[in-house]
Amino acid sequence: MGEGLFTNIDDKGKDLHHAALRFRLLRQQGFPASQDAFRKLKNSEGRFKEWVSRDRQGLLSLYEAAHLAFNGEDILDEALIFATKNLKSPSIIQHNTNPNSFQKQIDFALRFPAWKCVPRSLARHSIDFYSEDTSQNQKLLMFAKMDFNMVQNLHQQELYEISG
Repeated sequence: MGEGLFTNIDDKGKDLHHAALRFRLLRQQGFPASQDAFRKLKNSEGRFKEWVSRDRQGLLSLYEAAHLAFNGEDILDEALIFATKNLKSPSIIQHNTNPNSFQKQIDFALRFPAWKCVPRSLARHSIDFYSEDTSQNQKLLMFAKMDFNMVQNLHQQELYEISG
């Protein structure tokens, strides 16, 4: 499994974000996902193709996915180094519709990779990031806020019950 992750990717970077996200989610849930899927991102000289460094959201997703490398997965190790270097570059936020929001998202990801975070804590930060970006799906954002608030309310009720 894994080759199908990049069936929609072309040399313009189509769908890198979604492919890296699928890879990360599969690995996080314990399903096999091959690092070979990332070979399409490299040129004949073994370097990452130029367009990969220009795909801001794809690069951020690649960074998160590369953290789930197993021992000896050289492509993912190289992807992590490549993504980290490019995410730290000032040019990454140029031409972004909301550079401050994206810069905050990058800074947070570099400090706290998704696999190291408690999911509810990560959800809270994601809600904050996406609230600042008007291009995001507002219905999904509203659902995420409702879900977060419901779980928070449940936790408050449980604390009240055990303390009272």
